[in-house]
Amino acid sequence: MIEPGYTRTNFLRTSSLSLPEATVAGYQAIREMTEAHLAMPGTQLGDPVKAATAIITVADTGQAPLHQLLGPDSYGMARNRVEALTSDIEAGRELAFSTDITQS
Repeated sequence: MIEPGYTRTNFLRTSSLSLPEATVAGYQAIREMTEAHLAMPGTQLGDPVKAATAIITVADTGQAPLHQLLGPDSYGMARNRVEALTSDIEAGRELAFSTDITQS
């Protein structure tokens, strides 16, 4: 699975997004994410040509891990997910180990 970060394309511009004209209360986090994405064009670190080349290389060679990250932002998001999951696993360790049948 290729997991690219943000690349400098027109994808996040209003010309390529279909945004609602009116908003509904209760979706503030979505509006904040939308605004952040709309402010992003031209600032993405990823080079789309280099990303495409990397994808073609993986397809041609078959040489990649199950999750091939592309870009430092993709790497950072993946690391954050791993750290959050590790934290959850460790927080629940005691209860997880308490559910086996006790030997007498």
